[in-house]
Amino acid sequence: MSPSAWMAVDWLIIGPAALAVTTVLYLDRSSYAWVANRWLMAATFCADVNFAGLIFGLYEPRTLLARSRILLRSVLALSVGLVMGFACLSLFFRSPASRWVTLGAAVAYLLLAVPVRLLAHQVITTSRMRLLCVGAGESIRKLVETLGHARRQQYEVVGHVRVTDGAGQPRATKVRLQPEPRFRTQADSNFESVCPCLGTVEEIAGLVDAYRVDEIVVGSELASNPRVGQAVAVCLESRCRATDPATFVEKLLGEVPLESVSADWLLRADIQNRGNYEAVSTLMNRSAAATGLLLTIPAWPLIMLLIKLDSRGPALYRQVRLGRHGRCFTMYKFRTMRVDAEKDGARWAKQNDDRVTRVGRWLRRTRLDELPQLLNILRGDMSLVGPRPERPEFAHRLEQLVPHYRLRYLVKPGLTGWAQIHYGYGGSVADAYRKLCYDLYYLKHRSVELDLVILIRTLGTFLLGAH
Repeated sequence: MSPSAWMAVDWLIIGPAALAVTTVLYLDRSSYAWVANRWLMAATFCADVNFAGLIFGLYEPRTLLARSRILLRSVLALSVGLVMGFACLSLFFRSPASRWVTLGAAVAYLLLAVPVRLLAHQVITTSRMRLLCVGAGESIRKLVETLGHARRQQYEVVGHVRVTDGAGQPRATKVRLQPEPRFRTQADSNFESVCPCLGTVEEIAGLVDAYRVDEIVVGSELASNPRVGQAVAVCLESRCRATDPATFVEKLLGEVPLESVSADWLLRADIQNRGNYEAVSTLMNRSAAATGLLLTIPAWPLIMLLIKLDSRGPALYRQVRLGRHGRCFTMYKFRTMRVDAEKDGARWAKQNDDRVTRVGRWLRRTRLDELPQLLNILRGDMSLVGPRPERPEFAHRLEQLVPHYRLRYLVKPGLTGWAQIHYGYGGSVADAYRKLCYDLYYLKHRSVELDLVILIRTLGTFLLGAH
């Protein structure tokens, strides 16, 4: 189920419970105010629990993969949502029934919403989607390897079909500069054991029925093959979903595998063309930054005083970062390290870094050290959401080691981002590689709706503490 569907489930559980409580408690049921109030009270609780659920990631698909995650996030969303709902009812409706409506909504949620999610968890973890691959090229082999390393086996690969030419021989996908080896390699044997050949692409319709296939994945090497296109059309008529490896991984993991980024992917992603998104995003960034500064500036002197008392040096830290199109700008942060942290040269921060001060550790955990970057957003150097800006000392090296790293510069860097809510801090080339996979997903799918989701999830990270 999609996040919006789970939000609707919460409405169907909390809404009727709140309506039932108000119906029992209100005696004067003839007035228009009674009808309006009961619906407004129910909608208030539903909206507040939905908002709290978004903050704590309750509606993310991966939440259903672990019982502990379901229970923790459900309790957090229910607690915060009901407190917000009770506050709204008490302040704006001045209703004596507020506490009883709150109790009714809580009981209904615990008795219905949580068990429904636990049941969904049981169904998801015990039943797997059946996957059939078309071709055995590098993209399919990489996909099978990725699925093999997944924590939760949501998909079962039943096998693959080979693509042959008119004479019954495998269709060549590229010119080979060396002759075929006489014997199969160990890698070929391993692949065949996990993803055996079930037949040819002409037999795919019968194989889909025989193996109860839910989805087929066409190797990117065969995407332009007309015979493969005909076979895919037959599968679509059988209500079998069809996709390519890159799109499949994007849907499953919320990231883009770097090996799938080709000219074809860039053309389909259409990264630069986002209609009115840029104008709306700029307006939202400037307005939110100005509001954030007005709300948080009273706390800045206290934070700066704590930093100064904890260690010597300036409280506000300036650092050169790379922005859109690779241009340098000065980024502001509250200082979290000792002043001599880089006396031996620039290096990445690491977990339990001894250069971080006591106050700095708390600031990093709560992400309060990032507050001065609201000034960068107001100046137009950054946006609320986007890839995190990197230091030139590290970026130039990463551009040589990580493929397509410069694609991050196509948009403004952000205060938070898709990679931050899924991966957190990174301090190595391997971390930069993984975070770029998430950044590319954001570049392809960015929209006002996705930005709002990221901002709400970042609020949950702030409340729970950074990873």
